[in-house]
This record gives sequence, structure tokens and C-alpha cells, in this order.
Amino acid sequence: MGVIYLAPKVALMRLSGIIFLIENVSIVDISITQYLNQGVDTINTLIKWPGGKSGEIDKIVPHIPRFKRYVEPFFGGGALFFYLNPQKAVINDISSSLMEYYRLIKAQDKQLQELLLCYNNSFSNLYSVCSANYSDLLKMYTDLKNGKINADGIKTQLRLFVDSIADMANSSFSEKLLLDEKAFTDRLVKMSADKMQRTVKNEQKAPFSDEDLKNNLLTGFTSGYYMYFRDVFNDLHLKRIESPSEQYRTANFCFIREYCYGSMFRYNSKGEFNIPYGGMSYNSKNFRAKIDHMFSKDIKDIFSSTDIYCSDFEDFFNDASLTSDDFMFLDPPYDTDFSDYEGRDFTQADQERLAHSLKKTPAQFVLVIKNTDFIYSLYKENFTILSFDNKYTYNVRSRNERKVEHLIITNSPVKV
Repeated sequence: MGVIYLAPKVALMRLSGIIFLIENVSIVDISITQYLNQGVDTINTLIKWPGGKSGEIDKIVPHIPRFKRYVEPFFGGGALFFYLNPQKAVINDISSSLMEYYRLIKAQDKQLQELLLCYNNSFSNLYSVCSANYSDLLKMYTDLKNGKINADGIKTQLRLFVDSIADMANSSFSEKLLLDEKAFTDRLVKMSADKMQRTVKNEQKAPFSDEDLKNNLLTGFTSGYYMYFRDVFNDLHLKRIESPSEQYRTANFCFIREYCYGSMFRYNSKGEFNIPYGGMSYNSKNFRAKIDHMFSKDIKDIFSSTDIYCSDFEDFFNDASLTSDDFMFLDPPYDTDFSDYEGRDFTQADQERLAHSLKKTPAQFVLVIKNTDFIYSLYKENFTILSFDNKYTYNVRSRNERKVEHLIITNSPVKV
């Protein structure tokens, strides 16, 4: 007997292992394959990724058919994969950094674990040491605010401060993560000085509470920590320096993904990743809990039966040897003017290639994508198209092809 998946906000009653619907709304009952029969636990995602579909899972699940193997060619954060917790899977993404990360997680690599813990401990330790010496920072800030020292003077005092806490802040850290201690110090000084100067200007508009002032000034140091390792990320990405190891490169990638603002991707004209630090709320992140999750039994088990690829989606379709027993979930980059994906363009020609490939695939699939006239034209003749907003799912054709935010496109029969 398969599990019955229902639309959100539907009341359920279980009798003798059978789920009954108790609601007078139209829903879709879809059986999932045998491994979900007993209610396999879902798993939290591992890494922050833009455009993830965690919030849309309840819209997607009702349209999943029976399958023997789960396939995902644009994996990203893998929200649906971790939610379904499949017994057998094959995943792919064009991002070499991302798939290198998942390969090391599959291997439960101890060196990667050690480096991630070093990031967590050193970041937390820097914050704690600066917090413990906050009275010194407050005096510097007060002198700057009252005009007793200028911009150059505050940088000089902050450099002396950073030098004075170096032994406490950098213990068991510099030899494992720091590639250039002077560059690290320079970043801490620059970002903390900039933060102090901006805070002076902001307080001219409205005074901060003591707590907010402290959080702002300490964020100068945590953002400096982040910015140094963002510099390292770009140097590695653009091959300006050699990585000590693939584990070092992957740990750096993981830290940047976790602490960059909004998990965004954005690159400048030089090809440099330029998303800033997430801000004050990121100072107290529980990164340790996420690292422990990466190296847990649940993660080891789910990846033990998962094959990992890193290639263009068309090559992946060929390499994965898709069959009618496969279920494929696709969450490709959107058709927008800004379709940059880790420094790469995903063009309308790529969207056309994808649509053409899906017309030929033997696998059953569900594709979720933002609706545009171009995307709709690619799929309207060959597939079932539904659309959804934040409240409900409905058939496009039954609503006079009303324009909505997202489309669900599938080659499997659906009922609405």
C-alpha cells in the first residue's frame, strides 16, 4: 500500500494503517513508492542555496508518481530529496563546488569535518574575545564620535586592538585556515573601522540602545572575518592561489554559503563573488548543529545509495540512463534577465534544450519554474501544466490560462 499525500491544510484520520481524507476540498491522492509506506523520516537540508523549494514541497508532493529511483539534475540544496529520503537516487548540479561538497559529505570526510569545526570555533571565539574586551572598543568608538580621533586614528587603534587579542582569537586557527595572517588582520581592521564610522553617522539620526550599539560594533569584526574568507573564496575560484586541499576549498565554500547575506549568488564584472556578510543576526548562528547534522547517521545513510554527478543537464540525462521507473524533479534556473548561476548564464537556448530533452525522456518528471510567456510556450503543447500561488494549486487551462507566479509541469497524469 502506498502513502497518500494530500494538499496542505487537509485534516487526516488514520484507521488500521489507512489514511482517510476529512475535508470538502479538491485534492490529489498520489501513491509514492514502497520505501515511504511506513512514513520514513524527512531530513533537513545541509547547505543554504538560492531558489530552494522547501516552501513549495506541499505543492509538489501530490504530483509525485510511483518510482524506484529519484533523479534531480539541478540539485542545489536538494530540499525535495531530503524530504522524500529516497532509497535510491542520482543527483547532479553544474556547480563543481557544490557537488565536490556533496561527494565529501557522502564520504563523511574527517578532514572536511575538522576544518568546518575550525571555522565554527574560530568564528565564535573571535566574537567572544571581542565581546569580552568591548569596553576598549566602546572607548575608541566614543572618542571617534566625539571627534577626539579621526578615521586614520581609529584604524591605528583598532590595529593595536587586533594585535592585542591575536593570541586569544587565533589559537588553533591560524595554522589550519589562515593563508595570510596580515591580510586577515587588515580585513578585521578595515571592516571594524568602517562599521564604527557608519555607526557614528547612524547615531546622528537616532541613538542606539547600549545593546544595539554593542552588536553593531562587534559585527565589524565578524564581517571582517567573513570578508577575509570571501577573499580566499574568490582567489580559489579564480585560481589566483592554489588550495591546500579539496577539503580546504570545500570547507571555505560551505562557510561562505552559510554566512553570506540571504544565501544569494552574485558576481561582479571580474567574476568575483560579492555578496556581503549576513549581518548582526548571523553572529549567533548555530553552525555547529549544522555541521553535526552533515556528519550524522541520517546523512550517511541517504548518501550511501546516491550517485553524484557534476555536468550539464543534457549530458547527465544520458549518463544516468533514465527509465520509466525513475521520478525526476527539476528546479532549473528561471527565465529572467538575471539568470546568473554561480557565475554562469542559463540562457533561453538552455531552456529550449531542456524542454526538448523532456519531450524525449522516459522518466516521469515534475518541473517547477516561474511562469513567463517564453516558458509557457515551450511546454503548453506536450505536457500537463498547473500553476500555484501562496494559497492553492489549480489547472492553468481551467482558469483561462491566467498568468500566475509559478508553474508545475509534468508528463504524468494529474487530477485536480
